[in-house]
Amino acid sequence: MPFYEYRCEECGNVKEFRSPMDKKEEMASTLVCDACGAETFIQVFSGISLTGSSPGTSNLPPAGGCCRGGMCNF
Repeated sequence: MPFYEYRCEECGNVKEFRSPMDKKEEMASTLVCDACGAETFIQVFSGISLTGSSPGTSNLPPAGGCCRGGMCNF
């Protein structure tokens, strides 16, 4: 199930929740800011996170980049 992040337009507090894609808008409409009590949020688009391994990814560099000491060996 995907994570969604929304930022309060009043104070900037970020709220995160999991929801099925078809229920995202319904869940977002019920958000209330924990910090200031406002109900006005905008969606924040963050980067993706990949974990685990799968076939065909063994040639990828480890997290943090592939170049160590100026040498890239993959």
